Amino acid sequence: MNGFSWTMLILAAMIGAFLLVTIGVVLLALLLGNVSDRLSSTDESRRDS
Repeated sequence: MNGFSWTMLILAAMIGAFLLVTIGVVLLALLLGNVSDRLSSTDESRRDS
């Protein structure tokens, strides 16, 4: 493989890793938001009763 092929391979790997990390961060943020919402709704239902 020549230098151009190595450069494209490394670039593709970096883009793939960036996309994977971005998807992971978005999913983690959604999960934390869901858990926070469930905890706050549980607290509200306890206050009401």
